[in-house]
Amino acid sequence: MKNCLYIILFTTALWLTGCGSNHALVKEKPLKATYNQEALDMVIDGTIANLVGMNKEALLKYHQAAEFDSSSPGIFLAMAENYYYLGEEKTSIKIINKVLNLDPENLDALILLAACYEKQNDYYRAMQVYKNIVKIEPGNLEHLYYLTSLQIVVKNYEQALASYQSMLQNGLDDPDFCLRIGYLFLQSRALLQAEQVYMGLYKQYPEEEEIYLALAATAKAKGDTLKAISWYKKALEYDDNFGDIRAELRTWYEKNQSWDEAINYFSSLLQKNPDNLANQLLLGNFYFEKGDTTGAITVFQNAIKSFPLRENSYLALASLLQMKKDTLAIEQLYTEALQKNSMFSTVRQGLKNLYLQRQEWKKAVDLYLPLQDNDSTYVSSRIEIANILMAQGDSLEAIDYFKPLMDTQSDDWRVPITLGRYYFLTGQHPLAAECFDKTLELRQDLTHLWILRGINYIQMDSLDLALDNFKTSLQDFPDDPGLNYYAGSILSRQRKFAQAIEYFEKSSEKEPDNIQSILALAGAFDELKEFDKSEPLYLKILSLSPESPVINNNYAYHLSVRGINLEKALEHSKIALQAEPDNGPYLDTMGWIYYKLGDYDQAIHYIEKSLAIDKDSPDVLEHLGDIYYKKGDQLNAEKNWKKSLELDGQRTHILEKLGQSKK
Repeated sequence: MKNCLYIILFTTALWLTGCGSNHALVKEKPLKATYNQEALDMVIDGTIANLVGMNKEALLKYHQAAEFDSSSPGIFLAMAENYYYLGEEKTSIKIINKVLNLDPENLDALILLAACYEKQNDYYRAMQVYKNIVKIEPGNLEHLYYLTSLQIVVKNYEQALASYQSMLQNGLDDPDFCLRIGYLFLQSRALLQAEQVYMGLYKQYPEEEEIYLALAATAKAKGDTLKAISWYKKALEYDDNFGDIRAELRTWYEKNQSWDEAINYFSSLLQKNPDNLANQLLLGNFYFEKGDTTGAITVFQNAIKSFPLRENSYLALASLLQMKKDTLAIEQLYTEALQKNSMFSTVRQGLKNLYLQRQEWKKAVDLYLPLQDNDSTYVSSRIEIANILMAQGDSLEAIDYFKPLMDTQSDDWRVPITLGRYYFLTGQHPLAAECFDKTLELRQDLTHLWILRGINYIQMDSLDLALDNFKTSLQDFPDDPGLNYYAGSILSRQRKFAQAIEYFEKSSEKEPDNIQSILALAGAFDELKEFDKSEPLYLKILSLSPESPVINNNYAYHLSVRGINLEKALEHSKIALQAEPDNGPYLDTMGWIYYKLGDYDQAIHYIEKSLAIDKDSPDVLEHLGDIYYKKGDQLNAEKNWKKSLELDGQRTHILEKLGQSKK
């Protein structure tokens, strides 16, 4: 639809005749030479208000303009447009009718009227309006398309088909446009009309793959699967490179497990055109699906002979050899493939992985040495070599080998992030931070970079920097579950649990089955003693992973803190300890459950075992102090409480315990 408001700014006479004045020009009617200056001023003010988005202010100006000149279709049309954009379709329709009384063939008014009816879901009236529009401009393809689509919506299928035929007669020769009309029919289950549209297209454009797919879809909608298959076959007989058709036919054969029929059909296609690698590989796949591995290998071997410079042939055969666990044959195959074409990157990766599994480090490195100075693979090949050295355990050698690239290739973001990762893995966190900062100068769209950078700050005990990192990244990726999880984790470590919950909830919302996020959320609710919210979360993740040690431990601790179902808590704690008997936090949980059961000797036994593993845990030290206090050993109680407070100054509640002990 035209925007009359812009036209008004540049054509001083238009407001007298309305946007329909363009059609008056076609009919060679003279423009009015006189105008009302006050009305024109108001129209210009209203147009400017529209341009800056002040539609209500614009309306006021147009109403004032109409008071000075009530005979201008342009003024009323501008008012109608504003009411439409403000969602007041009924008022817009009333004003449009005023325009049409002044100018019955005003196309912009008619188009706006149809839009109002469509917005009110009154498709029948919208269709009637477009019939009038088509009468005024019978050869306008856009008008005919809207009329056709509305006729389909109101189920006037024969009229819609007639309108479509009018489009063809008026020069419509765009197959994509015609396919859209056919899809509208198909979507409305007007299958006969859809088929007529598609058959007309098929006769005119037999080279268009989409038409065969449309005809097959229509046949499927009729319940005639065999007819759909015949269209797929007819398409491949016309052009056996139709990839989507091949995929549809493959899906049908696999669904029905019609392996012999599939083998026979694709064999016949290959007899006509033996140079189609995709069909040859698919034929081998059908032999394999049938259970004829020998036949599949033969087909893939023939493909390699026919297409020695196509990587897919080797990869297909290698996948079968992998299933047979014949790694020596795979090694030989990949070696031969690289001799044919040294740029087969996936083959080289496969051979490298084979060497890494055998810990044949030198062979793996030798694969990439010839490429390390190749212009097209310079950085990637050196990354591969450095990664192999890291996997071998030669981290210093890997860093020394890769570090010079920071002087020559630092503008390639892969260089600083790779070196940063090596520094991170070797515990050189300040150097890693510098590399990650450099990478961010080059790329800010990598969520895994933000995560790695934040974790690196955590390793440096720079929680504020880590939190700032995650909050900054969330400005661009607000829904990323990983970024939200880590932001919440840092806030939890800072004991800002209420703030952490917001991030954990976002993470869990985006990944509803992510156990790590749900467990963290449940823990935050526990810290706030909102147990009614944490309990269902524990039950959910226990149902997802009932044998998980960490879930069983955390749920056991949750119950012990609440002092409920302690026998059940004991069962879950035992499951965790059976899996990891030397886990300090799990031992602490068991000790705390015994504390709640009143068995202080058993409680001390498990708590001290936990401290032997992690002697600087403020949680465990506080628990041990609580147990000694219950046993009446005030000296040991105060000793452990004080040490816990020294390690974590935020545990100010311990001061109350110390004060109570002194009393």
